[in-house]
Amino acid sequence: MKFLLDFFPIALFFIVYKTMGLYAAIYAMIGATALQMLIARYQTGKFENTHLITFGLLVVLGGVTLALRDPAFLMWKVSVLYVVFASVLIVSIWIGKKPLLERMLGKELDLPKAVWQQMSWIWGLGFVGIALVNAYYVNLALAARELLFSSTELDPKIELTELDCATTTMQDLCLVAQQTEESWVNFKLFGTMGLTFILIIITVIMISKYTKQEQ
Repeated sequence: MKFLLDFFPIALFFIVYKTMGLYAAIYAMIGATALQMLIARYQTGKFENTHLITFGLLVVLGGVTLALRDPAFLMWKVSVLYVVFASVLIVSIWIGKKPLLERMLGKELDLPKAVWQQMSWIWGLGFVGIALVNAYYVNLALAARELLFSSTELDPKIELTELDCATTTMQDLCLVAQQTEESWVNFKLFGTMGLTFILIIITVIMISKYTKQEQ
């Protein structure tokens, strides 16, 4: 259930983007993230730090994107967010008595300290990997966007999803710009969810032998 709740804002962003465009999707994701925080607050009695960080970055970078009509800020938010999470996880190995993962899950799982440290490295490096893959898609999308608008007289503040490429002077550039932006949106949902699921599987395999021993 928590896994689905965590990806609810991204899934809503994906749906609204496909039907109404990027900027409407940003508003939807901000609202969904706020709702996500309130649900978590109701369930646990407190706001989760990860949700607060995510919401803060989303409001700032999403707000700048809406104000300037430039998707670069929102696109880079994914990489920034995952680098922040990775840094916190890895640094917590040396700062404090317990790694962050142990502080979060220690009541449910009784694992050796070395395993908590290994899991922190795996999740930290996994998050770095997600940030790098996102950067790849962002660079493709922004380069294609820049080439389109620098080669035409189109208003760079226009939504790419609103363009009818068949009527533009640079049809091929228009199609590439639309396709690369859509590829980034697809990665934002399916890529991050898939890579996170792989990390979960690795974690389950790592801790399975310890849970069996307890039984």
